[in-house]
Amino acid sequence: MTATIHKRQTPLHGETGPRPGLSFFRSRIPARMRLFCAAGILMTGTAPARAIPSRPTTADALAYELAQRDSATATLQQHCPTPITARLLDRQASPALQQDARLALKTSSTARLDIRHVQLLCGTDMRSEAWNLYLPDRLTPQARRTLANGRTPFGRAVGEGNFTRQRLGGRFADLPNGIVLENRAILHRRTDGKGFAYLIERYTDSAPGFRETPETSSDAAPHQEPASAP
Repeated sequence: MTATIHKRQTPLHGETGPRPGLSFFRSRIPARMRLFCAAGILMTGTAPARAIPSRPTTADALAYELAQRDSATATLQQHCPTPITARLLDRQASPALQQDARLALKTSSTARLDIRHVQLLCGTDMRSEAWNLYLPDRLTPQARRTLANGRTPFGRAVGEGNFTRQRLGGRFADLPNGIVLENRAILHRRTDGKGFAYLIERYTDSAPGFRETPETSSDAAPHQEPASAP
């Protein structure tokens, strides 16, 4: 029987003779079983699986847009029909956070370090919460006076064209409720490259929406509690 099968076997393209392995497969395995095996081979073939594309989240879009500018305030302002304002919460930060700022800014433990913990508002809607730890001696007198009132966002008080941003990283997970993104950064003077501010910025779940129309008193939150300290 084996000889007969070899005579009837048709060589594949490019081959000069019968394939013994295939002959054995056809002669010893029933037709129904051969069909089952072939189906299994097709189902488990080596063709690459089609990846399901991930859909970018609004937090991803927000992070991308923030990365395009040195001033976070300027980025938020593009999507707010009224001037972004700051609400001063306090002027305190933990000793550990102050130490992080001093190390990042390469300054001594005796140098004056001012602190602002603020919320940035579009109307009455909080878009972000920020800790600004900065060296007033590295700012102009005008910038120091403006920051003292607590109502002007940091980037606007300093002037977006006067600094560059060094991004230290961001995260999307393990954040307080209502917060979708946290960024940390150092601001450097354009004149000499010296760092003058260490920032922690947390963006709320309303910020990625970038609402295009002003909020009315019926849908605006009159007050939002600050997030937990970083």
